[in-house]
Amino acid sequence: MNQFVTEWNTWRDSRNSALAKPFGWLSVVGLHWLDAESTWTDAPGSFTVDDGWVTVSLNSGIKAGPAAETFDLLSKVENGGAESFGGAGANGAGPTRATSPAVPSDTSTLPTVTDQAGAGAGSAVGAGSAGAVSSAEADAGSDAGTGGHEAVPARPQVRVEENGFSAKLPAGGSLNWFTVGNVLYELIDRGGRLGVRVRNSKSPLLGKFFEVPVFDPDPDFVFLARFTRFDPFKTYTIETAQEDLQLQTQAAGTVTFETQHGEVSLLATGCPKTGLQLDFHDSTNASTTSAWRTIDLGVPNQDGSLVVDFNRAVNYPFAFTSFATCPAPIEGNVVPFDVTAGERRPPFFYSEAGINVPFLFYVWWDEESAEVTRPWYSRFGLDITILNPSHDDGRISLVGFDGVAMSGGDLSPLGRKARSRLIDVATEALTSRIPVIGIGAYSAFVIQAQRELRSQQGYVDGIETEYSAPEDRLLIVMNNELDPKQAGFDIVHTDASGLIYVEMPFDIPLESDRTEVEDFQAAMESGGSITSWQEFDYRTVALIRHHR
Repeated sequence: MNQFVTEWNTWRDSRNSALAKPFGWLSVVGLHWLDAESTWTDAPGSFTVDDGWVTVSLNSGIKAGPAAETFDLLSKVENGGAESFGGAGANGAGPTRATSPAVPSDTSTLPTVTDQAGAGAGSAVGAGSAGAVSSAEADAGSDAGTGGHEAVPARPQVRVEENGFSAKLPAGGSLNWFTVGNVLYELIDRGGRLGVRVRNSKSPLLGKFFEVPVFDPDPDFVFLARFTRFDPFKTYTIETAQEDLQLQTQAAGTVTFETQHGEVSLLATGCPKTGLQLDFHDSTNASTTSAWRTIDLGVPNQDGSLVVDFNRAVNYPFAFTSFATCPAPIEGNVVPFDVTAGERRPPFFYSEAGINVPFLFYVWWDEESAEVTRPWYSRFGLDITILNPSHDDGRISLVGFDGVAMSGGDLSPLGRKARSRLIDVATEALTSRIPVIGIGAYSAFVIQAQRELRSQQGYVDGIETEYSAPEDRLLIVMNNELDPKQAGFDIVHTDASGLIYVEMPFDIPLESDRTEVEDFQAAMESGGSITSWQEFDYRTVALIRHHR
């Protein structure tokens, strides 16, 4: 068991380190699909597409250099173009698989180039230089090609223009193309659509990253399986992380293993000679885990045996950024039990709106109220992860969250473990000095956590009687990381430990007459009273966003 945990910790450290690279997936800040002629705000120039070639003409004053992968391709052409290519890495160290065990690609498992980013390199482009096109054929094989036979992956073609660069990709390919300062521009082909993905080594998401949250390692989620190869491979149409994009992928065979829930058989993609991968859904998706995850299975033994270790299930890049095109699992690839192993859904995410404001919410009110209120948080700017304190019993780290709340009207449904869990969560939030809010009966857990923490730290606050709200009013307790006056809340009490107390009347409607976010904002800024629970939620979100 000690060796199992030690090896898992080493794997996890490697995974977090790979994500933290300057031009890794956490640096992605944009994706622009190309027409015949395209540009956008902050674009380094204009992009044109002609016969599959994409050319960027740089704006006046823009200095750019080829990224490491482009520079490597240009160097091979200058040296005669005789070297093989299977998706050169950033250092040109030879072929790389389309999916790395540490950082999954956002491509389908096609025999093309790697989708991993490399650091920029090369001299600036300002004056013209003679164009060079790489055209040597690769000799690195993969049997993920058509019909499951040996296939030769094509490689990008690149050339330097008088005032920019040109490139042509193979189907499904990617190229870390050129850099401007700390920004890398990546050219991609997805289902015949060409796009430019933007990676910024100073992205706010990369600066915020610490680690990906995970479940504790559990050997019960390790299974001995057998791989049965398809000959030829079977082709499937799959969805992707982009709603308007479908891709073709090929299943190399089935992976079958026995569990206490019966036999499970799933389709594996990739290549038996270089490594298989397993994309899957399970019932934890969209709650404690992302919409789907993937496992690198490695190369099966000669008898087809291999190990499926769900403790090493990882998130695809779409769990971190809205600008990924990750392949969804082949239809039917569903594990028939809760896979509470491997990576959880990360709290941090980047989209066109910028970095999200992740917030953890333990709540137990009636389901009708929860269904009504849940969309409000997203609309008001908070990315909520909602957990039921009794049903979602796995410990979740607060790393990456901008705050935590716990809300419920009755403590009686909670068992001893659930109560202990909420106290632990409140204690972690208080210790980490992130906002923590207790609402209704659940305010007791914030108060108890603060009392125990202060006592452990040697403080004697002398609080003999706890404050209690009138029967017709709801008690809200928060730590002093927040200033409720900024959001129009009236403070009714502040105790010696630093906790702040606010009250709300029970007899206000659930929804507001206001419909626009601007109207909620104006009411708060004018000092108007809170007349609905929807307004209460808006002001709570405003508190968290202001703290950030």
